[in-house]
Amino acid sequence: MGYFCGLASNSTYDFRGFLRRFTLIAGDTLLICLCLFLYLRFFHPTGFQDYYSLLDNALWALVIVVLWYFYASVFDLYKLSLVDKQGDILKNTIITATLTGITYLFIPFFSPTLPLSRLPAFLLIITMVISLLGWRLLYAALFKHPILPVRAIVVGAGYTGRELVKTLLHDEQIYHRTAYQIFGFIDDDTHKLQKEYDGVKVLSGSDKLVRYVNRLHLDEVILAIPEHEILFPEMQMALIRLEEQGTRVRFAYDIYEQLTGRVMVKFKNGQYFLANPYSINQKKSFYRVANRMLNIVWGVLACLPFVLLIPLVWAINLFSSRGPLFYSQERVGQNGKGFRILKFRTMIVDAEKDGTARFASAGDDRITPAGRFLRKARLDELPQFVNILKGDMNLIGPRPERQVFVDELSHTIPFFRLRNLVKPGLTGWAQVRHHYTTATEDSLVKLQYDLFYIRHRSLMLDLRIMFSTLPVIFKMKGV
Repeated sequence: MGYFCGLASNSTYDFRGFLRRFTLIAGDTLLICLCLFLYLRFFHPTGFQDYYSLLDNALWALVIVVLWYFYASVFDLYKLSLVDKQGDILKNTIITATLTGITYLFIPFFSPTLPLSRLPAFLLIITMVISLLGWRLLYAALFKHPILPVRAIVVGAGYTGRELVKTLLHDEQIYHRTAYQIFGFIDDDTHKLQKEYDGVKVLSGSDKLVRYVNRLHLDEVILAIPEHEILFPEMQMALIRLEEQGTRVRFAYDIYEQLTGRVMVKFKNGQYFLANPYSINQKKSFYRVANRMLNIVWGVLACLPFVLLIPLVWAINLFSSRGPLFYSQERVGQNGKGFRILKFRTMIVDAEKDGTARFASAGDDRITPAGRFLRKARLDELPQFVNILKGDMNLIGPRPERQVFVDELSHTIPFFRLRNLVKPGLTGWAQVRHHYTTATEDSLVKLQYDLFYIRHRSLMLDLRIMFSTLPVIFKMKGV
């Protein structure tokens, strides 16, 4: 029995999230340029007379906007789930505006020359802080509650449908980005009729789908039907009719992946067609060659800080915990082949002398004082660029696990070994989207992120992960 795929899912962009983020960026950009113009107009020796004078020196405006966007990304000012939290707005806006102003004023050539008096430069920073803070608070007040929600109904009240509804309605960040309003489930299982899942009721069987869509003026029908179930001809015709009248028909797993960046797999009875991480880029020679070239370039560039850190880490270890400078351990690589990973040692010697393998955790007493700093800044991973140059690892990919953990997790999480279809990485999609974890439940979430990466990997996604890794390093989020 197969899953009817004759109806193509309408892949739509996360327009509401895009619109809100665009509004934020546009407002920030206009205010920053206005502050810069006022500074140049009243305090700079050139005495700009009009806004066109700023356009003649567009590089000055471009640099300060880029600096703002960089710091704003580091301090989560474009994370929509945080835009209505006043505490975060106050703290992060002040820090971001201050760092932007200070950095900008001390970049020669790319910014106006500093006046003899430092007071105007200070006023530029204060003006940016006040104006951007006021704009952010206004934005939070205007967009605190979602507008123009997507009115939808879900066909199928099984695991897939219930998981999607729970994500749409109860994940704060996703809810603020999409504002879905789910009016109910449609399911032909009579035992589920009138039951509620996460506050959403099973309304009826599929024979009344069109009636409910028209009566409730719905925008979207979400198909959450398992692979082994067949869409009967009546249902197929109903969906085609709805599409003809302008109602979008989408697949639940497509929406879930688009919004969460994860593949919807679970602990038991997983569906292979959902977990299969096949990516067309795995077969493209261009991606493989370009990816390898980038790995070599970054590996060579990382050699300098790696070499410079060696004497410093060695000296610190003399006082913190005497022992070897480096630590080597067997990890599982591509296609299940083992390789030895290289790291700066951050734990005491013989950390597993009892013979029991276990994850590192927050507050782990095996971690040395110097090692704690190295792990938080992710500097302990720097020697792994040697593994990247050797070809054991990529810069981007699922983190390599020890064989004992792979065997253990494979018993509880289906498809766990699928993450070994690609080379492991120094950083990855799961690392920038999810916190460090040792719990089995969270290991499933990390697998969902890893499978999403393998399925969708591309140079653009790799670059996105690289830039997203910077805030993790700056904020010292390692364990």
